[in-house]
Amino acid sequence: EWFQSNYNYRVMLHHKDKSTSNIPSPHKLTDHHNSWHGVSTIAAQFDKYLQQLGKTPLDRDELSILLDTLPTSDVRINRNPLKVFLYTIEQLEDTNITRRTHFERDLQHFLGLTSPFDDFSSQAKSNVNKVTYPEYIDVCQPEFDSLRKSLVKEGKKSSEWIVNRFVMAEDVVVSDVEYFREKLRAWGEDPCSIVREQ
Repeated sequence: EWFQSNYNYRVMLHHKDKSTSNIPSPHKLTDHHNSWHGVSTIAAQFDKYLQQLGKTPLDRDELSILLDTLPTSDVRINRNPLKVFLYTIEQLEDTNITRRTHFERDLQHFLGLTSPFDDFSSQAKSNVNKVTYPEYIDVCQPEFDSLRKSLVKEGKKSSEWIVNRFVMAEDVVVSDVEYFREKLRAWGEDPCSIVREQ
């Protein structure tokens, strides 16, 4: 879903800006040499970006994989002294009012705000476009099976590292750790097979 949303957003901007360049096939966006405005399957490896915050020690193998995955110019491991509040989009849009209110209070406290947030789920969405373009993709279509399989594989690896290592770091704050873990573990599941079963 992340890849589809990001790709389609870039397609929308492409048309909105009246760009004359070609829109690449999503099948070609599979490594850091082949990305389009930040869209690639490699960009879905969120663990690689979080590793660079220096919140958890990396062993030699993890460091080697990090350096092999991202362009060397993009790798900067700096021990960041600030705490990190980590959340998922689902926490912003949670329909469980008790859990969402708890999340909003946790974030308010983390940021040191005195006024509570407005209900996140009732806020107007920006960058939501009712217009569709012929280049928009639906990753659940069979033509994207191999791309989706790659994204699910990377999502599983990322979510396991985040859930088992990053969330455990002293400087990382998560509201409702169990719900957060549940949502991250879904990264390792094919969202299209879940949709088909419903």
